[in-house]
Amino acid sequence: MHPRPRETKLAAKKNGILNEVFRSGGCLRFDLARRLNINATMVGNYVDELLGEGLLVEGDPAAAPRGRAPLLINPEHGAFLGLDFEALRARAVACDFAGNVIAQEELAFPAEVSREKVLKRIVALAKRLVARIKAPLLSVGVAAPGQVDCEAGRVIHYRLLPDFDQVPIRDRFQEVVEAPVFVEDNIRAVAYGELLRGSGRGIRNFLCLAVRSGVGLGIVVNGELYSGAHSMAGEVGYMVFPTPEGPRLATDLVSATGFVDATVKAMKSRKPTDIRKRLLQERDRVDLADIVAAAREGDEWCREALERLGTHLGMLAASLANLFAPEKLVLAGEVPGCSPLVRQQMERTFRQYTLPTILATAYLEDGTLGGYAGALGAAWQGFARTFPVSESILVSRAKEKFERQRGEFAAEA
Repeated sequence: MHPRPRETKLAAKKNGILNEVFRSGGCLRFDLARRLNINATMVGNYVDELLGEGLLVEGDPAAAPRGRAPLLINPEHGAFLGLDFEALRARAVACDFAGNVIAQEELAFPAEVSREKVLKRIVALAKRLVARIKAPLLSVGVAAPGQVDCEAGRVIHYRLLPDFDQVPIRDRFQEVVEAPVFVEDNIRAVAYGELLRGSGRGIRNFLCLAVRSGVGLGIVVNGELYSGAHSMAGEVGYMVFPTPEGPRLATDLVSATGFVDATVKAMKSRKPTDIRKRLLQERDRVDLADIVAAAREGDEWCREALERLGTHLGMLAASLANLFAPEKLVLAGEVPGCSPLVRQQMERTFRQYTLPTILATAYLEDGTLGGYAGALGAAWQGFARTFPVSESILVSRAKEKFERQRGEFAAEA
């Protein structure tokens, strides 16, 4: 049966209250009415219902301004799981209903992996965290790499893992958990985490440049994530850079895997220093930290490689700033902060190539959520998806259910 408009509006307003309390970490009834532009009496009625349903609780009045009890999300009402994976590792978090971390775990992938091994490992990681959750699990958010079809819940293509084409991520997780599973682009999940409770909190327009195994961009416009057509916005790893060796993709120049692979290849073709010779002989798989350590020990060639990395990162950041004119660029992932050489050169290049009018307000800032930003963003998105604010979302879901049931009834007839 099609929902009546009044019921839809009621649900949307109650969900709006829940989301505002979740985002803010707690607020007063008066502030809710002002922020949501809802009559204070009506807010009081909705809040009383949410308190009665166990979704909200009242905090300590003594700890609040003017001695009024703040409204808080009831942390015991349920739980959310978020999992973020890329070419080198996976991270997962379990959060209570208020978004506080209950448990977290990181898993590094071996040098040689297959598509099936990766899937088995990340599903097993999720199962381990689910076992540590006591409250009802309400959703599982998977922040996936590469080109992601969020609606279908699959990875279309990811060039950094073998045979990672048309991978049914949602289906694999749905086989082992009963809660709803959704799939999000991993860099958008990072951006959502920083928007909600990180460096982007309170910022209406910013970019989140995440440089990890690959490189991607989360775009926040007017306080909302921008996904673009087909949910493909932010694939900056496929931007092309001119180099002396010819055109190169950004991901091959600045991502952890691309930079390390190119640097190791160049190492092997040059006369090695004692530092580089030891590095190549002792390490099965050279990583970014090894190159940083070699530069710190005095290897001039590794220092120059890191400075070039910083230059390329600064050029990328400047190009994005000139294109979007954001309030700031939030930097995420291990690459931008891997070495002072990289970060300082990135800052210099960013200032050199960013338009003065944009540079007057836009700046680079490290994300505050660290390596678990993607997993946290995926977990916290579960709250917004469980309690959607948009009335159009509620109506469209009801229509989809109605059309599905109508098709089933027609088949039976």
